[in-house]
Amino acid sequence: MVPIVSTLTQLHEDFFQQIEQQHGKKLLRNKKVFLKPNIGYPKPAPFTTSLEVLEQVVETVYEAGAKEIIIAEGSTSHSSALENFKLLGFKEALQNFPISFVDLAEEESVAITIRKEVTHFLPTILLEMDYRLSLPVIKFYNDDEGKLFLSNAVKNFFGLPPKARYKSFEHSYMRDALHKDLHQSVADIYLAVEKFAPFHLYICDGMKLLKGFAEEGAVESWGKIIIATNAVEADLKVLELLQRPPPRFLGLLKNEKVPNSLSS
Repeated sequence: MVPIVSTLTQLHEDFFQQIEQQHGKKLLRNKKVFLKPNIGYPKPAPFTTSLEVLEQVVETVYEAGAKEIIIAEGSTSHSSALENFKLLGFKEALQNFPISFVDLAEEESVAITIRKEVTHFLPTILLEMDYRLSLPVIKFYNDDEGKLFLSNAVKNFFGLPPKARYKSFEHSYMRDALHKDLHQSVADIYLAVEKFAPFHLYICDGMKLLKGFAEEGAVESWGKIIIATNAVEADLKVLELLQRPPPRFLGLLKNEKVPNSLSS
């Protein structure tokens, strides 16, 4: 079952229930919590995870007793992740919570091999966290081949690998190497995360949808937030609700055995 909510109040209630189911009555007391939104650009929702959704999640995590909250991202634009957080008002809005904002481009990383000759780098800070939560924003745009692409739960991990290891040239602001086969890269990074440090929950922001391009496109109100313990299930639920065909990366993952997944 993949819960779907339409208000921030419902998000709070369902998210709190999920925490209780996963951790019991102790909830997140004295835990370190890692939040990975989609803040790749210095542009507001639905280009990035909305401040309203992130703020509600932070309030719920804090109410559940979290000792420390890390909000982390790796930028996919000219500006850094820390600049994006500031420009979008996240730092100011959340200044009263025990939060550290982290630029994953500056973090140490470790190589994770998922099969012969396929290795990806992930930040070691993930292993220091007791609870890992992904907060993607639901976006549709064309991929590098001009075919419909869903950017949501599985794709949100694109911001984890350090950009410097994936740039094709020194002054690039993108992870160019991953676009040689975008769908395979999306699938492989997801598998690397599941092997290294699986996430406990996915809260997918669909209050507004982006349709068009990653940095510019048409905005449409949808009014839904998807909550799931599995990224693939979250993506499939979005596609089912919106009656869209699955992108190729989901087909690549269909027959993969995901090791150590918290959702299995």
